[in-house]
Amino acid sequence: MKIKTINDYLDSYLTERRFSVSPSTQRSEASKASNIRKAIGKRAIDSVLHSDLRELIFKWHKRFSNKTINGHLTILRAVFDRAMLDGFIERNPMSGIENLKNAKKEPNPFTKTEVALMYECNNVCEQGKNATLLNLLTGLRIGELIALSWDDVDWQRNVLYVRRARVLNDYKSTKTPDSVRAVDLNPLAIDILKRQLPYTGKRRRKTVDVLQRDNKTVLKESIAFIFINSKTRQPFLNAKQFGKTFFNPFLETAGIKHRGVGQLRHTFASQCLTAGISKEWISSQMGHTGTNMIDMHYGKWLREDAPDCALLASQHLQDAFGMPEVKRTVSLPAVPDAASNMLGKLTKKPQLMQLIQAMLEDA
Repeated sequence: MKIKTINDYLDSYLTERRFSVSPSTQRSEASKASNIRKAIGKRAIDSVLHSDLRELIFKWHKRFSNKTINGHLTILRAVFDRAMLDGFIERNPMSGIENLKNAKKEPNPFTKTEVALMYECNNVCEQGKNATLLNLLTGLRIGELIALSWDDVDWQRNVLYVRRARVLNDYKSTKTPDSVRAVDLNPLAIDILKRQLPYTGKRRRKTVDVLQRDNKTVLKESIAFIFINSKTRQPFLNAKQFGKTFFNPFLETAGIKHRGVGQLRHTFASQCLTAGISKEWISSQMGHTGTNMIDMHYGKWLREDAPDCALLASQHLQDAFGMPEVKRTVSLPAVPDAASNMLGKLTKKPQLMQLIQAMLEDA
């Protein structure tokens, strides 16, 4: 029986994955498989030792993050597991090699002050600005945001249905076997959509291919895109293009410290948590089945935007202590001239005042 090489098993692995994972995952795994091919691809499957793999991982440390290395290890495990089942090797060289620990990235959400700066920022693409503000108010993934159709908006129920996403230039269905995710639209989000309506509400529909959840079936959908790239007059290609062509320059114009576009989703979760909104509702809005992702990745308590929790706690328990209403006395300094001037400007902008008032009430 002819001994197979690492390349042979990599070919089989990638072929089998074709109908079990999305195209974006396939491209990512093909890239990692290419790195493995360059290192040990031509070697016979039974010639690779445990120490060879340890040495390879050491070299990868100089090039890749722990998360990326773990992706390579997943493929190697599949390769040698299959070789064991085929009887080409008696001992698995991947035995004892565990995934590496990943450094936890703290979310860096936008504060209310920064959100107000975004809202007030002028001389920018209004469509991009509307997309940014809607993302802050709904917590959508950027890929979901740029794939929205006007058909997804239920104006009577104030609900936005998330039916598809754009991932690495491809459209993919987000519908589960049981339901389509429904995102509640608050009055601020409804207002943003109404502002966007004149820009794209009557544009010609575009037919696109949408890969279904089985990673096999492709259906054509006629979409009336809510947001388009104002420079190309076409739908956004992906999150990277949205960030490069609009979001990054927008932050600079607004005088806000640069963050990745994904922090808009983090901001939704963090501001909701800070306002005391339940994790269960936040999770359902964001498309998660449980609250673990909120705890691990998205949520961050924003002290500067939080209500006076100590006062709220005392008010809740004061009757149990037989005490009258507790009020916290705060000595306020005189309002500086600069702040006074700013308040004067705000009174001339009722829409901005309405937004700030609504955000303060939500908090």
